[in-house]
Amino acid sequence: MLCPGRRFVVKFGGSSVRNHFDSAVSFASRLWDAGEVAVVVSAIKGVTDALLRLAETRDGIEGIEALHRDFALRHGLDPSIFSRLLGELERSVESRASFPSEMAFRDHVVSFGELLSARAFAEALSAMGVPVVLFDPWEVIATDGNFGNAEVNLRETLRGSAPVREAIEEGFVVVVPGFVGGYLGLRTTLGRNGSDYTAAVLGDAIGADAVLIMGGVDGVYTADPRRVPFARPVPFISRERVKVASLLGMNALHPKATEFEVPILIGRTDDWAFSTVVGEADSGTPVITHRREGELFRVSVVGVDSVPGYEGESREFNGVRVVSFWVERHSLRGFLNSLHWALFGRRRTAPLAVVS
Repeated sequence: MLCPGRRFVVKFGGSSVRNHFDSAVSFASRLWDAGEVAVVVSAIKGVTDALLRLAETRDGIEGIEALHRDFALRHGLDPSIFSRLLGELERSVESRASFPSEMAFRDHVVSFGELLSARAFAEALSAMGVPVVLFDPWEVIATDGNFGNAEVNLRETLRGSAPVREAIEEGFVVVVPGFVGGYLGLRTTLGRNGSDYTAAVLGDAIGADAVLIMGGVDGVYTADPRRVPFARPVPFISRERVKVASLLGMNALHPKATEFEVPILIGRTDDWAFSTVVGEADSGTPVITHRREGELFRVSVVGVDSVPGYEGESREFNGVRVVSFWVERHSLRGFLNSLHWALFGRRRTAPLAVVS
């Protein structure tokens, strides 16, 4: 078992909720068997986009209701667990004029994705006999009023997280919807992939030993493994380097999740394998990122001054050396693979750990 007697915050992303829900619930239960656990969950993959369309067009709520009904039935849950929240969502859409701005209205509507998935997660844990407390995120995570990309108010969040700490110490698994906070009685969102940010803030606030970020890959990789078959996991990477990599296009971790001292472990939900620790230590392994900018892609190698055989723009970004190249879309995959070959060859690396 992974570090018995420890306190963890474990976050499950939208793909994990949609495709590996039972494995995620089992993992949280296994952690609780040995220690103290707070769970942060994202909306089911695809639901956030559907809610954004609903906020814009006021159309599509039937599809959202059907998706959650099917999800509940697929995982042995009673679909009526969603009835109250779906009713609130429908009334919210009808009451657009009561919100102070379009952005405030949009954040309110979008927040329901995480609320619904958290309700499902709490119900599934409870069905396994695990004692659960489900918190509204705006009671825990206080933010500023920058709707759509809010910044966490750490002082107020420390105060709001006290009941979470108390519930964990009393033996409950705490479930908190990610991505959502509160400002002056309104709901705010933390930006795309903001559940990572929620988990890191919560981990810092409750004194967690580590934050576990669970998703479709088992760590930070030397390049996007979907495009570079021989990409390898990076075992140890500093907060500074992973933040720069995230800002330049790496999707394994939200850049704001790196702003706290609690260690972060990145793992894969379906088989509980972990390959990367984000913290003080750094293995020095370069990370290749890519991000679309206009009609071209910026490909960056984070953590090097130069790449033998390649001429790129060398600079310092937030104290980290970076070399960047501009690549056309049709050349992206080939360029990434040839660049990776120049840096690493084709040897792969096994995960750091698999939890049993």
